[in-house]
Amino acid sequence: MAEAGIDPKVLQYIMGHSKIAVTMEVYNHVSTERNRTEMDKIEKMKLIV
Repeated sequence: MAEAGIDPKVLQYIMGHSKIAVTMEVYNHVSTERNRTEMDKIEKMKLIV
């Protein structure tokens, strides 16, 4: 769900979870590709600062 860009708080509401931690644990996994994408963002920020 995270890779699909679904807002975690909205997903929490839709799934009826009382705590965001449950939603994040169930629907938010880190894949190798997702990790690489985020690391690229961090590297770009270093160049800007």
